[in-house]
Amino acid sequence: MLDRIKAFFATPDEDAGDDEGALHLAAAVLLIEVAKADHALEALELDRMKAVLRDTWGLSEHDLADLVEVARDTADTDVSLHRQIDLINRNFGPQQKLNLVRGLWEVACADGEVHHHEELLVRRLADLLYVSHSDFIRCKHLALGGL
Repeated sequence: MLDRIKAFFATPDEDAGDDEGALHLAAAVLLIEVAKADHALEALELDRMKAVLRDTWGLSEHDLADLVEVARDTADTDVSLHRQIDLINRNFGPQQKLNLVRGLWEVACADGEVHHHEELLVRRLADLLYVSHSDFIRCKHLALGGL
């Protein structure tokens, strides 16, 4: 899996859409960004992020560890989330986007509180993913209710 993720960065943007590993990485980077939005990347948030990725794609622990490592590196070096947003918008259906926004909320509230920077980032990402405000709120309530 790590090789597929690394290959994602070596291929042109047009070819990356067919690679499932690239989609996993795009989602993981968004989840990492939400976890970092309160200026503290806590173990609870990383654990919740892994659970979201495992539940969504059924990844093994080894693949999850590789994915999180590459996502953290990518989040630290990329100056924009445009590539990830574009990839998700081109390849995710409406339900997959809702599941991702719910996962973003789950990561945001994993540490027991939703920092205002986390909430703002989830809101902006939902807008960029063309998720309606009512679905954004529904995902928030589902994530908060699941705790």
